[in-house]
Amino acid sequence: MMRRLTKSKKGQTMQRQPHALLDTLMMIYGIQTDNSLADKLAISTGSVSRIRNGTQTISAALILAIYERSGLSIDNIKDLIKEDAERRLRREKERQEASHAQ
Repeated sequence: MMRRLTKSKKGQTMQRQPHALLDTLMMIYGIQTDNSLADKLAISTGSVSRIRNGTQTISAALILAIYERSGLSIDNIKDLIKEDAERRLRREKERQEASHAQ
């Protein structure tokens, strides 16, 4: 798993959690920051952060907005969401196995 580095508003370097759909949208739009992505999707930066960190799900309304704005098909959007969910499950399983091994 590779995390991308990003800078906060205060200039601090932080690691950004990978997210298949959000990262794909950033490539499509040619943007580098979650703030820019939030502006493009007309949602708060907090929502982007919560989605990226897995504490907020992607609503049907947001899926529809992504479909309308990005040119991605609904099936592609669903596949990217599923890919991220599977990655999170694998990561959680690895954490559990590591804690049991100790």
